[in-house]
Amino acid sequence: MSSQTLRGTDHGGLQVVQIVVTDAFAGVERYVCQVANGLGARGHRVEVVGGAPDRMAAELDPAVVHHPAASLAAGALALVRARGVDLVHAHMTAAEGAAFAAHIVDRAPIVATRHFAAERGSTPLNRAAARVTSRPIVADVAISEFVARSVAGPTTLIPNAVADRPQADLVAPVVVMLQRLDDEKAPDVGLRAWAASGLGGDGWRLVVAGSGILRSALERLAARLGCADSVTFAGQVADTDGLLAGASALLAPAPAEPFGLSVVEAMSHGLPVVAAAGGAHLETVGDAGILFPPGDDAAAAAALERLAGDAGLRHSVGRALRARQQERYGLDLHLDRLEALYTSVVDGHHHPRGRGHATATTRP
Repeated sequence: MSSQTLRGTDHGGLQVVQIVVTDAFAGVERYVCQVANGLGARGHRVEVVGGAPDRMAAELDPAVVHHPAASLAAGALALVRARGVDLVHAHMTAAEGAAFAAHIVDRAPIVATRHFAAERGSTPLNRAAARVTSRPIVADVAISEFVARSVAGPTTLIPNAVADRPQADLVAPVVVMLQRLDDEKAPDVGLRAWAASGLGGDGWRLVVAGSGILRSALERLAARLGCADSVTFAGQVADTDGLLAGASALLAPAPAEPFGLSVVEAMSHGLPVVAAAGGAHLETVGDAGILFPPGDDAAAAAALERLAGDAGLRHSVGRALRARQQERYGLDLHLDRLEALYTSVVDGHHHPRGRGHATATTRP
């Protein structure tokens, strides 16, 4: 293990690999790109393994090297080929498996981010394998207090973050839902809330941005609810900043969001957020936004109606949320915390997981 500090290496920083073994581009991949770009701007040499090749290439700075890796074997091979790495940062269980396989050769310390409020592995077999592949991991990072409370073992709490953005105008009659379209995110609740609000009849539109297995079912639901004419299913949106900057509110119906990157992105634009009062929404949105009981589409509809009819309320809630994002979930603060953890790991001061030390939890 290297004894170099973050800003004292021969090349002016660490050589870090961020790995996510997927061929997709969603919240985790978007976060990896932001962190990789931020670390690169701070003088570290960063490589990224995994993610949809076209989207990763578009999001990553030219100085950040990208290696496609849609399988565990491809991810492990990319890590083995990345000579002289000071630290590997793995995101999700498949990436941890690739880091485990490569660790036999490269021996670089491994940090893993826990992006979900659940134990590793989605099936009993995967969970058994994960108990083995997670052994070389030196530090687990929890992206929220909700995740930290939901997983076993010690974690370091480093909340996810986004870059600051200009305040949106909040004049366009547009509400956005920006999320995966699967059961976990409860998009049907959002659609029912939209229909119940009646805002479509007042000239407002709901833009549903994201993809998933429920899209066809949601399109049929919109037709049954009589609101299809005011709903746009936009699919995957590359320019999420442009989408949010042109909206006046974000609707986030997921009842147990591990963090909610799109929520904090909306906060950075000063959008008022109407969110289910569960999971990490209680931390990110808190009392600065508008929370409704999970699954209560009538309460969500009432909140949307209030915001649509009161420009002053939209601006006051949006300003409060933007200030909260800048104070707690700014990218610079996040990178400071990551660098502090990397320093501890690379210098050998961070005790390995599972050796009797207390949970290392830092608060935002």
